[in-house]
Formats: sequence, C-alpha cells, structure tokens
Amino acid sequence: MNKSLLLSALAGLLFALPSLADHNKAVEAKLPTGKIARADFHKGKEGEAAVLVLHGFLQTRVFPVVSSLTEAASTAGYSTLAPTLSLGISHRNKSLSCEAMHLHSLDEDADEVAFWVRWLVQKGHTRIILVGHSYGNVQLLTYMGCNPAPAVKQLLMISLTDVEMKQNAQQRALIAQDLRDRLAKNNHALVEAEFGQCKKYVSPPASLLSYMDVSRNSILDALKRVRVPTEVILGGKDDRMGSEWVEKLTASGISVRVIPGASHFFDNQYEFDLQEVLLQTLQDKRSER
Repeated sequence: MNKSLLLSALAGLLFALPSLADHNKAVEAKLPTGKIARADFHKGKEGEAAVLVLHGFLQTRVFPVVSSLTEAASTAGYSTLAPTLSLGISHRNKSLSCEAMHLHSLDEDADEVAFWVRWLVQKGHTRIILVGHSYGNVQLLTYMGCNPAPAVKQLLMISLTDVEMKQNAQQRALIAQDLRDRLAKNNHALVEAEFGQCKKYVSPPASLLSYMDVSRNSILDALKRVRVPTEVILGGKDDRMGSEWVEKLTASGISVRVIPGASHFFDNQYEFDLQEVLLQTLQDKRSER
C-alpha cells in the first residue's frame, strides 16, 4: 500500500468517524488468582480475526503504541482486545514505577495472556493474532511455549527488546545466581537490583529470577519453537537493541522488518509506518484464508 494513500485514508477515517475509543468496551474479568483484570475490547466485523495487543513491561493498555495499533486494527474492521496485565494488582490502571514492590512473575504474566486468549475463544473467535510491544513480546513468547490455543494463528512482535542491551549475559548471570543462592537459603526478603530500564527494581527473589532467567539465547530458542508465522518489527534507531541483535534474529530464521529512523516507541510520523505494517500483515493473513 502506498504510504501517502495510507496516511490520507487514516486521516479521512479519523475525521469522518467518532473516536474509536468511544466505541471500545471496557471489560473486567476475575482471574483464577482472584485478582480483577481489565481490558478494552472492540467488536469488529463478523468473520474477521481478533487482534490481541499486549503492552510493554509495567505499562498498561493505554500506552500510546498499544492505543495506536488497536485503533488502526479496529478502524480496519478487526476485533481488538488490549488487556492490562494485573501484575498482581486488582483493577490496575496505572503504570508501575521501578521502585514499587513487584510480586508478580513472568509465568503469572503468561497465565494472564492465556486467560485473555481463552476469553476471546469463548467469544467465538477462532483466529487470533497476537501483537506485542517491547517486553510484552517476552510475555507472549512465554505463553506460546506453554500449550497455546489452536486459535492463535500469528505472532507480530514490535520492538522486541534485547534483554542484554543494558546488562550483558555475565552481569545477568551474576544477579540470577545471587537470587538462586538466596532462595537456597530460604531467604525470601525483598531485593533491589538493576533490571532492564530500572536502576532499582524491588522484588522477592523468586519473582525477579523469573525475569532475570530470560536471555538473548532463551528468546532466540523460544522463537524457534513457535509454531505459527512470526515476524519482528524493529525501529532503525531503537536504542534498546544491542550489537548484532537483528543479525542474530535473522540467523535464527526469524522474519525481521526494520523501519528506518523509528525509535523503540515508533513516535511522531513513524506511528503511521507501524500502522501500515500492521494492516499489511493483517491483510496478508486474511488473503491466506
């Protein structure tokens, strides 16, 4: 699709229609843990795929990248679901600070992804496309490694974070070993550690270890095990990608598309480039039916 035509079409839709946010249905659901989780759901055209868009680490469904993607997909007629992972907090509607007490684990995040996929299946959706942003892709990959629903047909990973950009493998391994040593001594006291973009991340050892065990290699291995078509979309100026991250992904057989000039968040005019990629991907999947 010609970019100028896409921009004109999107602009026309935005002026011609009321905000799609006005038509989104905010839903709440009780998780197996007893916590109440929230999501935004938009019912699309009958027969179209459902698109589940997952936010990045500690963020919510209203994060700009998520809102932009769900609105583009909704405008095109697809059903969309944008959940906010509870991170152990009922009715969570705000991003969490690094210094907050983090009791959640990666496995619990994946369990919530599974919950929302089942929710869509129960609504009658037999074709679901998972879209993640940033660390949300790691949570989606964890879900995909745990008996994913047959309804999941594709995985689109936007700004797939290189977890060893801020901390190399050796640094992460040292932190992980310290956490294992604490657990071996039955020491469950809160720890403070550097994790990702957080200089001071506060968490029990077991919860933090679930995230620190993720490495470049574990991400690459998980990608190889995914049994549905998978594509990674990266910004050419993404400062959260380390040396050779793109090369390592492509060497593993992963389809990677780089949008020159875009940052990790695809802000400014690159928002529309990202929307174009999403709509092309959805259209390609539609034509395969």
